[in-house]
Amino acid sequence: MAQLSRADQVAALARMIAALDARPAPRFDAFAALFHEKSLRKGEVFVRAGEASDSVALVNSGIARMFYARSDGKEFNKAFVSAPDFMSVLEALITGEPARLTIQALTPMQLFVAPYSRLSEFCERDIYWERVSRRIVERVYVKKVRREASLLMDTAADRYRAFIAEHGAVASRVPDYHIAAYLGITPEALSRLKRAATRSVAS
Repeated sequence: MAQLSRADQVAALARMIAALDARPAPRFDAFAALFHEKSLRKGEVFVRAGEASDSVALVNSGIARMFYARSDGKEFNKAFVSAPDFMSVLEALITGEPARLTIQALTPMQLFVAPYSRLSEFCERDIYWERVSRRIVERVYVKKVRREASLLMDTAADRYRAFIAEHGAVASRVPDYHIAAYLGITPEALSRLKRAATRSVAS
């Protein structure tokens, strides 16, 4: 993946921050200086379970999955991340403990990465950036709560419709077995849901 010029990197960061807060960002150059560009190949790991992490990434392009892996090798997809969104193992950043999940690129990815410790210090010194960081955490929390509620209360069909509504732009680029693992169903059950959705649209 071609590297962006520094001017293009800054412009991309500005667009991503504007999506969180449309007001002019003070000290933006100092904020942008905390980040460096990082590319991931398909299949490459950004954070690995069992390892410490102090990295925060803003996704400029590509798709990643966040997943747990049991000792028997079975994997459970927690979330998919695509541009423009925030990506990290928040629990590990807050507690300083090793990550319990892995973040892996499903496609080539282009990221802007900053150390959480330095980013946190920067945001604490300015109310604008404190507000932006709070909104990022709020988005992560809302997604987590909705995901947990859906797994407990919704039917598989409901979960599939919600997945398409949230990830429709990238769903065709995510392998079906990863989508099935995210929905908590078998690949065969996912195939039935997809066929039923196609028939519903056709009728």
